[in-house]
Amino acid sequence: MDEQGTVGGLDIALAKAIFAEAGLQIQFQVYPWKRIVHMLSNGDLDVALSASDTAKRQEFAHFSSETFRLGHNLLFARKGQESRFDPDKGLTQLSEKPVRLGVQRGVSYSYEYDRMLESEAFRRQLVVVDTPPRLVELMLFNRVDAFLGSERDLQTEITKQGAQDKIVPVFYLMSDEEASSHIMFSKASVQKQWVERVNQAMRTLKASGRYDEILGAF
Repeated sequence: MDEQGTVGGLDIALAKAIFAEAGLQIQFQVYPWKRIVHMLSNGDLDVALSASDTAKRQEFAHFSSETFRLGHNLLFARKGQESRFDPDKGLTQLSEKPVRLGVQRGVSYSYEYDRMLESEAFRRQLVVVDTPPRLVELMLFNRVDAFLGSERDLQTEITKQGAQDKIVPVFYLMSDEEASSHIMFSKASVQKQWVERVNQAMRTLKASGRYDEILGAF
C-alpha cells in the first residue's frame, strides 16, 4: 500500500487480470492475515490471495485448483550468524537451540512449522507480530535471532529498511509443491461455480502467456 492508500504489487496485478478474465468484479480490502482467515470463514470476506491449501481451511474454504503463484517461505538470520542454522535439518533444529524466532500471527509457513506449533516449548520460542515489516524491525533491534517469512515480501521489506547487509536468507522451508499458493474462497459466500470460472480464467491466462508476463514484471 502506497502513501495514498492504493494497494499494488504482484498479487494485486495477478488478481486484477484473473478476475477480469473471469468477468467478475473484485474490490480489495487490507487486514492482518489472521483476521482475513477469520472473516473469510464467516463469509464476511469472499476471497483471500496467496493462501496455503490446508485440511483445516478446507472446512470453510474452497481453493483454486490452479496455482496462484509460488510462495516460498524462508528462515532469515542476522548476517554472520548463518552458521547457527543447518539447511539440511529444517526447522526442527530450532527446538534444540536457544533461538528467539519471529513469526507473523496466523501464517502457516510450512507443514513442518504447523506440526511444531503443537509443542508448547516451541511456542515459547516465538515472538509473534502482525505484519512483516515488524519482523525486520525486531531483528534490527536485536529482539529476535531469526524470523520466518515470504521470500518475495520479506526481501522487499529488508531492502526497504536498508538492511540488506544485516539480514540474509538461510534456507527454504518447503518444496516447490508445498510452496504453491492458491486463491481461497469462502464456502459461506461463494458458490462453487464462481470458483470454476476463476480456475478457467487462470488456465486461459497461463496458456496465453499473460500470466508469465505479469510474473516477469515483478
